[in-house]
Amino acid sequence: MKKRRGLIRRRKGMIIKNADKEAKSVPLVSRTLHLEPGETVKLASQEVMDPTLRDLLQVRALAIVRPLTEEEEVAIRDELGFPQEVY
Repeated sequence: MKKRRGLIRRRKGMIIKNADKEAKSVPLVSRTLHLEPGETVKLASQEVMDPTLRDLLQVRALAIVRPLTEEEEVAIRDELGFPQEVY
């Protein structure tokens, strides 16, 4: 968690989309994503800060669709075997 001006911000997972016209392979620390053009995938909050992902977001090869809901975050953490955060 990040603390900003006295407030605690929770990092959220997100849904990303392959915005390119070609398929992309994204090697994250936790897993490798294979995305066809226009395909979306859910990422847990732990995966959001992955340097490879951030590089592809900066060059707009991938796009952020929206943050995950609480329910989606819990489900993707369970699926990937990440611990649930307690606040």
